[in-house]
Amino acid sequence: MIPLQTRKQEETAQELDKMLNSHRNWVYRLNKTLICGLEPTNEMVATDAHVHCAFGHWLETRAKELDLDAATLDNLVNRHKKVHDLARDMALTVSSGGTIEEALYDDFLQSSERFVGLIEAAYDALIASINATDPLTGAENRSLMTVRLEERKRLAGSKNNKAWVVMIDLDHFKSVNDDYGHEIGDQVLKGFGALVRDHIRSDDLFFRYGGEEFLLCISGVTENTVARVAERLRKASAQKTYKVKGDGELSVTASFGIADLTAHAELSGAINAADSAMYAAKRAGRDRVVFDQVTVSAS
Repeated sequence: MIPLQTRKQEETAQELDKMLNSHRNWVYRLNKTLICGLEPTNEMVATDAHVHCAFGHWLETRAKELDLDAATLDNLVNRHKKVHDLARDMALTVSSGGTIEEALYDDFLQSSERFVGLIEAAYDALIASINATDPLTGAENRSLMTVRLEERKRLAGSKNNKAWVVMIDLDHFKSVNDDYGHEIGDQVLKGFGALVRDHIRSDDLFFRYGGEEFLLCISGVTENTVARVAERLRKASAQKTYKVKGDGELSVTASFGIADLTAHAELSGAINAADSAMYAAKRAGRDRVVFDQVTVSAS
């Protein structure tokens, strides 16, 4: 099953594509009215036409789903209104027997192109976000991981804050697939992904690193706090059960390795350190949290 957030994004992308086609059809009808001398519709000449058209209604009710910052959303709404204002000026000019000035028509075309450009950019960003999400677990995949982690590392350094990389591996996961089948294995991965998202903040980064291995980035907290977060996740994972054939239940533990992202000059060094700490947790008996040696030495 596709995670709820991804499903909402896909629905929004479909709606946005539909609205973009609606705008293009509106421009076609407008040009036909202007060129062929047809009577302008009320939608074209109303002073609040930008609110009542299909796209305007969508902007009023659904644009928040685009997750745009306030300035970008305001720009989008204002561009849309300007396109309608210019269209009204042209429609009224033609209906009164006048000739549309070249500057007015150029302004309309440029405004419409800019508006469409903003919509296409929002659509592309939405598709990129969908493609960057693992459909099974809801975690981000590795396509943008390096860029996202580098930015988090830079921000932590500029604010003199800590940022942590947490490598997580589900224990004995191969046995789950071997003993119960891949369908149960997928249920475990999906359940673990949901569990992690329930235990972290909305601005923490969560990636599916590969197979049954995951990576977290938690910023702006102390060593003790990140340790508590990892410990809560460890306990929650061990306590979570999954239904198997008959009345059976399965639980899957996880091993955690933590490294200080800001203590390593290179991102790869921090990831490798967290990975090594995670394997140290495996060697120590699994189902535990281990810090890497650089972090321990710096404490």
